Amino acid sequence: MWFLAPLFLLVLVGAFFGLVGYGVGAVADGLSGLKERHAALRGLAALSAAGAAALYAWGLLAVLGAVVTAEDGGTDSSPPRSCRTAGWEERAAAGVEITDYRVGFVPLGFVCETSDGGSYDNGDVPGYVNPGLAGFALAAVASAVSAGWISERRARAAAGGGEAADTDTGAGAGAGAGGEAADTDTGTGAQAADTGTGDGARQEP
Repeated sequence: MWFLAPLFLLVLVGAFFGLVGYGVGAVADGLSGLKERHAALRGLAALSAAGAAALYAWGLLAVLGAVVTAEDGGTDSSPPRSCRTAGWEERAAAGVEITDYRVGFVPLGFVCETSDGGSYDNGDVPGYVNPGLAGFALAAVASAVSAGWISERRARAAAGGGEAADTDTGAGAGAGAGGEAADTDTGTGAQAADTGTGDGARQEP
């Protein structure tokens, strides 16, 4: 699988530049007020993901270098030169030989295997790479989740405000209809009173 790493490395580089471009623009728009504030959180998530992509690419490059060195044939190719870390000769003299190696992608590392069933990382991947990857990944997820939560909360608040306005409008319309009914009743009563007065006047001698 490691032979696909160069292609993946190119994808990571492209993703890095794309995420940085989007992230910087989103953060700037969110802080300047051109977009809603949670756009800045989305930009922060993109920048954190870009940091993770950059660190992974750097660590993967180190792993690829170790693989190329280990695969280099020749009279001095066994044990793999990438596994010849400090103390390997003493371990070999004690009967613990280097038998093979494997590549670790999560976490990143070049792992050497020994005849006693043990293994060790050769240290080509810098020690800050894997912890940094975890930190950037957590920051990206937290920022993206926060931005989504804020956006959903605002959408629900806007929907609730619209429903309340509709209810108030309906109540006002009902009150208006009641007023019209009252006016009608009042007018009818007045007309009846006038009619009664007129009839009484006509009955007098």
